[in-house]
Amino acid sequence: MAVSMKMYIFLAFLFIFKASFGDDEMDGHLTYYVYHSLEPSTSTPIYEQRGIITYFSNRHEAIYTEEYPLSDTKIEKLRNLATTDDIYRVKVSLKPNEPDESNVFSFTKACAIYESGLFDSLTLTLDQSGLPVGIAISSLSPYCTAATVPDNKLLNFNTSINIVSLVNAPLPDTQTYIQRIEQEKAEKARGEQGDNRSFLAKYWMYIIPFIVFVLVSGASSPEGQGGGR
Repeated sequence: MAVSMKMYIFLAFLFIFKASFGDDEMDGHLTYYVYHSLEPSTSTPIYEQRGIITYFSNRHEAIYTEEYPLSDTKIEKLRNLATTDDIYRVKVSLKPNEPDESNVFSFTKACAIYESGLFDSLTLTLDQSGLPVGIAISSLSPYCTAATVPDNKLLNFNTSINIVSLVNAPLPDTQTYIQRIEQEKAEKARGEQGDNRSFLAKYWMYIIPFIVFVLVSGASSPEGQGGGR
């Protein structure tokens, strides 16, 4: 009965959301499937579906829902992981039963999840197309104290969802860069060609005044005047 009531509440939320924002807002939603493994880290993980993330990209809002509570067997497995200071593993997939290479994975201390009473936070990183590229999990308990949590507080996860969307970096101005390279090449080529004119052709404007100065100075010197007598 409790499970059915929760599903009714979720469906009612979707109905209200659609009625409030219209079909265009609903068209922007994506669904991600959350799995977890309660096997020891020394064993191959066996992932079972834990819940669903529904992300409304047009409003950048996400909600988390579960269909079933944890069974007594799963609660006992989580408690054993916490007691042995093992890890709790999760993965997220865009589609159910996708190959592992299409999923993103994360883990945290099982005792932190256990002692927090299944209060945790999932941060899902998405690329431009909405594909998950990373997931991080954390819990309310910053450290473990070996506390015992009753089973009635370990039925459903109370999960908050954070969505991080990657954005493309600005493209480099390649046209300006190419123009600058071409300009530097042209200037370098002109410098290597140099000035092939002769010494006199390049510096005549300095040489002629110097020669005139020498001639004038020689003509006006005393020795020059004595030679005239």
